[in-house]
Amino acid sequence: MKQAKYFILTAQDLQGCKQKYAIRHIDRIFVMCYIKSSGFKLVDLIEQRWHMAKRIAGVTEKLLECAKEEFMRNGYENASLRVIAEKAGSSKGAIYIRYPDKESLYRSLVQPAIDGFCELLQSVLYQFNRLSGEEQTRQMLRRSNDEFPKVVDYLYDHFDEFKLLFTSGENNAYQEFIHRVVELDTGCTAQYIEASGNDAISSGRLTPELNHLLSSAFYTGMFEVVIHNMPKEQAMKHIQKMRRFYTAGWQTIFSSNGGEDC
Repeated sequence: MKQAKYFILTAQDLQGCKQKYAIRHIDRIFVMCYIKSSGFKLVDLIEQRWHMAKRIAGVTEKLLECAKEEFMRNGYENASLRVIAEKAGSSKGAIYIRYPDKESLYRSLVQPAIDGFCELLQSVLYQFNRLSGEEQTRQMLRRSNDEFPKVVDYLYDHFDEFKLLFTSGENNAYQEFIHRVVELDTGCTAQYIEASGNDAISSGRLTPELNHLLSSAFYTGMFEVVIHNMPKEQAMKHIQKMRRFYTAGWQTIFSSNGGEDC
């Protein structure tokens, strides 16, 4: 039997492994492996350990569970990967094998819910914009009443994920989510104005900046129901009143009688 040999990861070895496996941190310690007659290389060892670590049953699930608790408790900036690893009964290395950095770990918790919300909203708005301009004007209120509860349902079906997103402090995932939502909403408004021949933009009653402000104010306000743990039935009632409030304001902007002082 061949004797086990020892060697040290060089800086070049470390960099190569990081690039190939998207691992940000690899312990710079002695690494032991058997050098077999077939030629067992360092990269083979890293690859074997990488795939083995990803196959260990329950580790990823436990890490995500503990990560969720840590992010909820301390927010994104103050969350500690060391604490997450300790509570999961694992190591920081186990985290970095699966997630290159803290943001990747955080996104794995919230990104599926973000994408699902945006896909649903896009579908709802697209179906509205498919109508003729005249039909959009005629059906606007009814469509809103029929379709928007689906959006609130989705929020509450993924309540924990959105709670985590909205209460973890300012971070890239949150900013990107708000941007995506507002872009979808303002795009729908612009398409309606073009299809219906409304003069809100050409008259100056609506500018891109105002369109953005109104959309952002509505959605960030709506998301407050999650931040404050509002029961779904109560949230539905409050959001319905918000929509009525904003609808009245939009009617002023869409009306040719709406002036700068309104």
